[in-house]
Amino acid sequence: MDKKSLLYCFGVPLILFFYACWQNIRINEVDVYQVTQYGFVGHSVFADMSRQILAKAGMLFSLLGLIASTSSVLLCVLSVRKARISAEKLIAAFTLCRKLLPFIMVGLMASIGFALVCVLLYEVCWIYTLGRASAFNIKLVIFVLLIIGSLVFMVLKSLFLLKKCFALFEPQDMQVHGAAVSETDAPELWRWVRELAQHGQAIVPDNIVVGLFEGFYVTASPVQIEKGARLTGNTLYFPLSYAAFMDKDEVAAVIGHELGHFSGNDTVYTLHFAGLYAGMENSLDYFYRDVASSGWLERLALNPTIHLGLWFYRQFHETVNGWSRVRELAADAAGARTSSPQALAASLLRFSALNERFNAPMELFFNRKLETHDLVLSLFAALREGGRFDVAASLEQELAHPTDSHPPTRARIEQLNVPLDQALLARASRPADEADYQWMRSLFRDASAISAALTAGMASNVEAHHDAWQAELQNLASHSTESVVVSLRKKNFWLFLVLAVLCIAGAGLVLTLSIQWNATANSSMEKIIFGLVAGGLIFGLASWTMYTRVRQPLFTLTAQGIESYQLSAPLLLAEIENIDIRSVNEWVFIDLYWREGYQPPTCTVGRLFRNFTFEPKKHKVVVSLPGGVLKGAQREKMSIEELYVALHEYIQAAWARRELNHS
Repeated sequence: MDKKSLLYCFGVPLILFFYACWQNIRINEVDVYQVTQYGFVGHSVFADMSRQILAKAGMLFSLLGLIASTSSVLLCVLSVRKARISAEKLIAAFTLCRKLLPFIMVGLMASIGFALVCVLLYEVCWIYTLGRASAFNIKLVIFVLLIIGSLVFMVLKSLFLLKKCFALFEPQDMQVHGAAVSETDAPELWRWVRELAQHGQAIVPDNIVVGLFEGFYVTASPVQIEKGARLTGNTLYFPLSYAAFMDKDEVAAVIGHELGHFSGNDTVYTLHFAGLYAGMENSLDYFYRDVASSGWLERLALNPTIHLGLWFYRQFHETVNGWSRVRELAADAAGARTSSPQALAASLLRFSALNERFNAPMELFFNRKLETHDLVLSLFAALREGGRFDVAASLEQELAHPTDSHPPTRARIEQLNVPLDQALLARASRPADEADYQWMRSLFRDASAISAALTAGMASNVEAHHDAWQAELQNLASHSTESVVVSLRKKNFWLFLVLAVLCIAGAGLVLTLSIQWNATANSSMEKIIFGLVAGGLIFGLASWTMYTRVRQPLFTLTAQGIESYQLSAPLLLAEIENIDIRSVNEWVFIDLYWREGYQPPTCTVGRLFRNFTFEPKKHKVVVSLPGGVLKGAQREKMSIEELYVALHEYIQAAWARRELNHS
């Protein structure tokens, strides 16, 4: 268990437990201050009894939190150990954890929350026993009671999260851009998929969804078609774009691989476990968002729960990925049986190569620079002109998949016992073939209409996204247009000047004493005098350096860039990619990283007088700010955080204006 999770899951309840124990000890202690100040000890039987109950309740709830954390860790360790034996054990272990974990998480949340309430109420009762009311005590009690009220609300809300927690552990709908095709729309496709399922002894999918972008996959989770129907049951996703560049045997091997997840022991995993596991991640995302929106005291109660869940998920994730890869190799064997090992190996290589070749035309499409009514046809025309595909880089890649983790392509081909010879490479790298494209179209009654409808829908999304993006850019560009003058404070100037005067005065004093004592020939005295004079000169030079820096503004932050007497030209803000801030004692350094290819200005002052240090190899300029900064002509104090926020906003606005000019 990592240190952060360990601190939250066990440290928080332990601290609360020991604090409650200390409160229990304090009940019978005499308040010496009360005796000396008032001559009596504030006493209330009801208050003392309440303190006893609250202290013991705080100890109890803290212990319950420790029990919840310990039981969850034991449950996770034993379940993961069991899950490594087989995929069936994984499903059984995860099913048990899925039932128990929500109770443990909510129990931990409630225990720590109630423990916090108890220890805070104890302090309210203790204030009451002080014996004399004061304005400060009354205000303190009201403040603590408000905190307790928010905690009680949070704890009660956490109890109602139990139902949501169970719901979030259920399979979540997959959001898909595509179109569900019936047997009327694609009679040949449905007939062929049934034959492949029968040949591979797999389940025939209930739905077939055609799309443009993602690769082939199957899912048992509900599928929500964008601006369309919600599909339940087993769904096969069939991408028109990839199918247009693969022959019948290669597509058969890929579909056989995907349908292989619906055969044998893998059926239970695919139909039940995969969706539930994805639901677990969604539930943790929900809890994380709930924590992020809470106050710091609420986070104290909520953080142990979310860190417990995240650690739990990480422990399972490694095991799930291991079995996922085993499943993928088994599905590869099913795909090889459905078609042939050579066809599947060629499809793996060709699929990765297609991803690379799709990048350029797809980028044009998403940037609204490719006008087309049929994206698949445009892709085919663009790739046909490019000649053979480059499949060499595909060997070490892992194919992307929305629900599973794939081994590297080389390992999958080796598992198929297919030699990586010239025949395989020649087949996988062949140019786009008209016969493949026409074969894909023959699977549908009207492939052009389906592709055109999908293209129009995606173009509409691209246009809507572009309009929203333009509106956001215009909003950013409208901000940060006024100039901000930034100057250095005189703090270090006076410090170094005083040190210089003290050193010179000290040297004069030592010289006077040495003359009076007739010790001018004493080498120790000479060294002291020399050291003080040298120190005075150094501090004097530093003082002069500080004075030259503070007598005029260090820089002016404009809408376009940073202008300074130390720079040969403005440092353009639109060229800044990142900003960072760090401090060493009272010196603050701001790192501004510029984009590659930008030629920054040069520094026009000497090293001793400069506040801008350029590091071309790191593509950054370091702005050093000794002693703090002032803003405006009135030289008002400006915090470093305020300066950082201003720089960040000006950089964003300048970048937005540049993007608007290029669009």
